[in-house]
Amino acid sequence: MTAEDDTALEQAAAGVAAAQQALNAARRALSDAIVTARRQGEPEWRIAERSGLDPVTTRNILTAADAAAEAAAQRQ
Repeated sequence: MTAEDDTALEQAAAGVAAAQQALNAARRALSDAIVTARRQGEPEWRIAERSGLDPVTTRNILTAADAAAEAAAQRQ
């Protein structure tokens, strides 16, 4: 194994880590946008349609956000 191979492996691993961080950030942003749309009165089916998600996934995101908000309120 050459030093060049080691560098390629480290660079690939760093690329994967960066992509995972970007994906997590994008998921949080999508979740926030879904919650905001619902709070503004948009129906779940329309949020699902606009986001490209199925209605069950949209509902699950909203349920998880509600549960997280409740847990945060109880800690205060």
